[in-house]
Amino acid sequence: MTGYSKATILSTEVHTITSKCVDQEYRISVALPYSYHSQPEKTYPTIYLLDSNWYFGIVTETTRTMSLCESFPETIVVGIGYPVDEPVMDALMQIRLLRVRDMTPITDNEIEKQMGAKQKRKVTTGGANAFLNFIEKELLPLIESEYRGSSSERVLAGHSYGGLFTLYALFHRTELFNGYVAASPSLQYGNEIMFTYEQTFANQHTALPVKLYLGVGERENEVDLSLVQNLYQLAACIESRKYGGLALTKYIVANCDHCAAVTPTFHAGLQAVLT
Repeated sequence: MTGYSKATILSTEVHTITSKCVDQEYRISVALPYSYHSQPEKTYPTIYLLDSNWYFGIVTETTRTMSLCESFPETIVVGIGYPVDEPVMDALMQIRLLRVRDMTPITDNEIEKQMGAKQKRKVTTGGANAFLNFIEKELLPLIESEYRGSSSERVLAGHSYGGLFTLYALFHRTELFNGYVAASPSLQYGNEIMFTYEQTFANQHTALPVKLYLGVGERENEVDLSLVQNLYQLAACIESRKYGGLALTKYIVANCDHCAAVTPTFHAGLQAVLT
């Protein structure tokens, strides 16, 4: 084979941002919609996607394809990832360590011990507040100054620990986003701390004016029964509050485990919060 070069995604740009909030470099990938350059006055809904190293290509091409039939809006996709590169297995290990630090709301000593033994590296948890500060104070202003992303149409989307962090953002800084896609959220984390956050939020608010999607794979309970049960329980808690302005969608993906559920849950979730 001749003429080898790395594959790329059309009309995408990559930035490296050094966060003062986290003391970490982030690789920010931006995918522009088809009409971006031909309609210079138009602003676009913006999807802020966690775990971009894994999911940026999936979400970019899924949303672009959905927009072709005009039943789904053209969007900007902003992928939040880490500046790690090949070899792939080394990159996978680094990403796992960084994401568990950034996307978990409190320190979990057992998780740190278990992951540390498996990865043979120091594991840190509980950095969600600093990571959310980075998104709010550094990333959002940068994106909306450099691109025509609409500040009134923002979506946060994440899977697994990313889904956990999405819910953390929902209950702690609701106003940052209009849509929240929590796919297979790790609700068991920290002795199910997210249920405490939900209760605290409910004690202080009667309105939750967002579109919220909660999705999980039907077969995830084969590994841990609580994965599906917890999602049903959280949805029931939220529904019982009768929040003003809330649009909640629940979705169980048939015949999918935790990893197989990624694409269908993002697909359904983005449809739920953007149409």
